[in-house]
Amino acid sequence: MQNRTFIAAIALVIVAGLGAAGCETMAQSGGLGAGLGAGTGAIIGHQRGRAWEGAAIGAALGGVTGIIAHDIRERRTRTAEETAQAYNYTPDQGFELQIERTEVSPRELNPGQRGTASVEYYLLGASGGTEVMERRELRRGNQVISELSSQTVTRTNGTWVSEMPFDVPHDAEPGLYTMHQVVQSGGNRISGTATFEIVPR
Repeated sequence: MQNRTFIAAIALVIVAGLGAAGCETMAQSGGLGAGLGAGTGAIIGHQRGRAWEGAAIGAALGGVTGIIAHDIRERRTRTAEETAQAYNYTPDQGFELQIERTEVSPRELNPGQRGTASVEYYLLGASGGTEVMERRELRRGNQVISELSSQTVTRTNGTWVSEMPFDVPHDAEPGLYTMHQVVQSGGNRISGTATFEIVPR
């Protein structure tokens, strides 16, 4: 009876975690995977009489299922006036949204290492703050492996850099990968790609 009560409690925790997933951003999905893995591991461990050991195994299994993305950092690198001057922009040109660069650094990553995907873009002609959607996808060849982040933020006129740190799983397969980064506002959609390589230690 005690075993059934414990398992039911763990199952409730897992269900609650799945419900909370709807409120998480994609950038937090890696940590959620590890948390659900830990819950599953606790059940396995409890059945063997070693609940905490099982939780550690489950967390490891959940955490290596894909690249883990972290909170996005952002900063404005040029004011509206500086950006307009750099591109000879005049107000009669209307709304402009353009990518200046996309990159992943470092260009070579070992399994278990942290990299950073960044995109720099500018917008001009926006009235006050405007909503901008930023999305990042990891690809290998023509195949989309996963969507790592998707967020909508409010931007003002100027040049912006958005950076997303990410951790390469320890069991990642070596090879060339592409980070596809999309920026969208209103009817304007722009994108850029950056290639990086996962190399064995």
